[in-house]
Amino acid sequence: MNRCSSLFLSTVRNLSKMQASNGIDRREMKHLSDQELMRIVQAGDFSPASEIYDRYSSRIYNFAYRFLKNSEAAEDATQEVFVKMLKHANQFHGDAKLSTWLFSITANWCRDYLRKSDNKAKEAEDVLVTLPAPAEHSPERTLEQRENEKRIQKALTALTPEQREAILLSRYQGLSYAEIAQISGCSEGAVKTRVFRAMETLKKALTGKERGGDRCLTAM
Repeated sequence: MNRCSSLFLSTVRNLSKMQASNGIDRREMKHLSDQELMRIVQAGDFSPASEIYDRYSSRIYNFAYRFLKNSEAAEDATQEVFVKMLKHANQFHGDAKLSTWLFSITANWCRDYLRKSDNKAKEAEDVLVTLPAPAEHSPERTLEQRENEKRIQKALTALTPEQREAILLSRYQGLSYAEIAQISGCSEGAVKTRVFRAMETLKKALTGKERGGDRCLTAM
């Protein structure tokens, strides 16, 4: 992710000679809402870009990685999503959630990537961006969590791309069915069906073979 961050910030510098942000420094930007930051960007000032990147890059990367099972592609997706955010900032409407718009761009990128015949899923790599384990967690507990994550990653490959997109956005990113429907271009009913079928497939994959599968499901 460090490479991706460097590439993005370099691209920002190339896209525009940043204007002064009306006296708003980086510390003040942390207290602005997503909509307020995007209004600054829409005015032609890209200085909030790094703050928006800090808020959402890990979530975007993890979604793309779990979708594609390819760390390099996930980095490329993350880079491209934020570049598109800047280039097409005026397409964002202030009454919408920025997260929904960014995940919509990410999902489109991932779908396009999978349509290319030479882009096949790789074996899962342990390269998710994760938060540090709480201090009270023992090494054994941390190891168990990592093993559960690997099992879930493997089980996700049994889903269709549509089901995987729906389950990742709902269970991992906390988006509503209405938001997912907007991203996926389908009805809320279709999203609910995809999530239901995805969970049924994951239950079979995780509870039918190995010990600890039930804990994997509750961890999602």
